[in-house]
Amino acid sequence: MVKMQEPKRKKLRFSRVLLAMGAIVITLSGADTLRRSMASQQPLNLTINGNFRSSEAQEVTPTGSSLSLGTTDESTTAFEGVKYLGYSEYELSKNELAEGILAIYTESAPAKEDYSKAMVDLSEEKNEFYTLVDEKVELNEDAADALNSMMEDYANQTALADFIVYGTTDTYTGEDSYCPKAFSESKAGYCVDLALNAYGSVLSYDGYDTEGWIVENCWKYGFIVRYPQNKKDKTGNEYCPWHLRYVGEIHAAIMQKKQMCLEEYVDFLKQYTFEEPYSLTFNDKGYQIYSVIGNDEKYKTRVPISGNYEITGDNKDAFIITALKNE
Repeated sequence: MVKMQEPKRKKLRFSRVLLAMGAIVITLSGADTLRRSMASQQPLNLTINGNFRSSEAQEVTPTGSSLSLGTTDESTTAFEGVKYLGYSEYELSKNELAEGILAIYTESAPAKEDYSKAMVDLSEEKNEFYTLVDEKVELNEDAADALNSMMEDYANQTALADFIVYGTTDTYTGEDSYCPKAFSESKAGYCVDLALNAYGSVLSYDGYDTEGWIVENCWKYGFIVRYPQNKKDKTGNEYCPWHLRYVGEIHAAIMQKKQMCLEEYVDFLKQYTFEEPYSLTFNDKGYQIYSVIGNDEKYKTRVPISGNYEITGDNKDAFIITALKNE
């Protein structure tokens, strides 16, 4: 009978144990170093002391009738789900709370002429799809570009070119005026007052009929009807379809979606902070919006170091930052 040999047992070498333990220690140490490195790049808590410094607005592709919008009402972690490239501390000055596209101007807190930024002469910049009541009409440059796009699309949709820009920074409201009221906010350069050219006669614009296209679609170009229907308790003014305010495409789209006037919208944004911003997608790009609130002379907040952001005051106690997420 042949005996089967038992398999040889391998001896556990002490040197291999030490080598394995060393590898584990090195791996754990490396993982901890990576964790600490990533943690050091996370945004610090928002600190508020209380001012505004103008920043260059980022260029947004004109939307026209191709605008797409998706929003969520849930706040999210700052710049969640994107490649975070860092932030820088930013000091804001209370003296400039009154400047920006979302500033709310009233008779007690009016706009001033020196709030006007990047103005152009509309008589030199306008296209052929509308006319001017005066030879020299000034308007914010972004608002002028949006107005031209809107009026061109209106003409293409309706085969009409019957709008007259009756006022921008100043609106005539004398005896023969077709715009019954002037508003202080116009002096900031973001407003357009409209009338109609009807076979050589000028008519007041009431927002109805074919011309109602402007009321229904102006938000796609960054305009809102500043004093909409059924909002007098918020705005203090009756429905004024002829008075448009430029707030930028992103803000106009959100206001349209939520059926908010400017006063409601600014209050709505106050609940969102740098740590928990309002997130949305607009024309397939991600944005986050947050507010900084206070009453001190100097505020401090944080903004993306990429520079892809815009700051506006609300003319009361808050600054609103709109930031493009990093791709």
